[in-house]
Amino acid sequence: MDPLDPLTEIINSGQAFSPAIAIERIIWAIIGFFFLIAISKSIKINILNNNSFSNKTNANFFNFIKKEKEKENENTK
Repeated sequence: MDPLDPLTEIINSGQAFSPAIAIERIIWAIIGFFFLIAISKSIKINILNNNSFSNKTNANFFNFIKKEKEKENENTK
């Protein structure tokens, strides 16, 4: 905020306390915590899904290659 803002100067000097300002700061803190928690959960879920997804994908991919090689071996016999 602008340091020359009269409202900021009144609050910083301790001359006034407004319940509306306190409520506003609490609301902004709640909003901030909400977004921090949402982002951290999203990252955590993404990491867990990537690990399990990559393991399944690699396993399925290698099984597919093995099956294709077995089919080629059967066809050549």
